[in-house]
Amino acid sequence: MELHQLQCFIAVLEEGGFKRATARLGITQPALSYQIKRLEEELGVQVFHRGKGGIGPTEAGRALLAHAQEVISAVREAHRAVRELSGGASGEIRIGTIKCIGTYFLPRVLWEIRSRHPMVRPRLVYRNSDELLASLVASELDVALVNDPPPDPRLAQELILEERISLVSSQGHAFHGRPTVDVSELKDAAFVALSQRTSTGALIQRYIDQLGLSIVPAFSADDVETVKMMVEEGMGVAFLPDMVTSDADTALWRSAVEPPLTIRLSVVTRREAPSSLAVEALLAEVRRLAGGRAKAPARRSAGPA
Repeated sequence: MELHQLQCFIAVLEEGGFKRATARLGITQPALSYQIKRLEEELGVQVFHRGKGGIGPTEAGRALLAHAQEVISAVREAHRAVRELSGGASGEIRIGTIKCIGTYFLPRVLWEIRSRHPMVRPRLVYRNSDELLASLVASELDVALVNDPPPDPRLAQELILEERISLVSSQGHAFHGRPTVDVSELKDAAFVALSQRTSTGALIQRYIDQLGLSIVPAFSADDVETVKMMVEEGMGVAFLPDMVTSDADTALWRSAVEPPLTIRLSVVTRREAPSSLAVEALLAEVRRLAGGRAKAPARRSAGPA
């Protein structure tokens, strides 16, 4: 059994089929099929079954998957350890995060990592918090930045940032220019919502539900930038983390809400993961930049005073 065969096997399962796996591996479909055939011949069993729902692992394939992932992880760690002995922080870091953090906070972190540690190669994926934590436990990620994760003995969690979520309105709206708004006033306002499929959207909806309010959005979207643009176009008001809006953006106004609403950002790693200079460098940069945001004076609301 060869390492490349295991890499091919994992790629087919993770990509949901041979076609996408070939793009990931950079080989042709006949070459991929040949590697899988050799693997099955050596094991004496089929590792995939094909049905109407697509391709999936057989019982033998599921048993192989866990061991194959351990082998690939061990090889990756061996490469990393050797590189670090010879040249400091290097290698790939698999980072998972929710969309608003990946869009408005992480780019600066990744720029600093690239500047200070040019041999480190970050790879970023977006999912909701529950999916990210499951991927972390399964060793598919090295680091996750998520909103308020639940306790898990397998994971090490560190709260790095509490970001205020404000009510954002456009020029001409009744809320524009108001330093605070009571959320009970939203029952009569057009509301643009961040989808509950996102971690931040789910947090906002729980906040609304806990206050006993019934708000029907005029528009909803999975993407914070889309929600922001809809507010700019005057479609309604929206709850958005303060990092999404800018002091220089005079088209929007941030009003604090009563009672207050915040997003608690934590960085999460596996407790039993081998130490890595690359991961430690990333964590140090996340802490530094998050600390700078936390210690900075509160930003004024965007727009005229």
